[in-house]
Amino acid sequence: MADNNRVSSLRNCKKCNRVFSSVDDATLCSRCNEDIDDEFNRVREYIYDNPASSVKDVSNGTNVSSEAILKWIREGRIVLGDHANISFCERCEAPIEGGRFCAKCVRELAEGLKAGIGANDQYRPKAGMHIKEQDRKK
Repeated sequence: MADNNRVSSLRNCKKCNRVFSSVDDATLCSRCNEDIDDEFNRVREYIYDNPASSVKDVSNGTNVSSEAILKWIREGRIVLGDHANISFCERCEAPIEGGRFCAKCVRELAEGLKAGIGANDQYRPKAGMHIKEQDRKK
């Protein structure tokens, strides 16, 4: 039975596809975890030395992807300063410079609303009084 547990805990690393023994449902092997820790430490040191840097500046200065840096900001591992000009779309989590939604999501939401209103014209209540179907006496 112990062998079955070992087989079930083997999985492929999400990043490099190596087979490793997963502990606590980890998705990355120890090498990739170390690489990510090294990247995070480079980013942290760069931000410490250059606190007014943008995400792009940090990415260029550390050779760490902007996506990884933005992920750490979303997770709260990197805390933005008071004057940081980054927030995230509430719908798709893309970085935006302000507001609640990115331009793409605003456009998609507006189109969806327009399509929904147009498609439901037949269900709009007519002017005057009416009785809901469920409240009608039989």
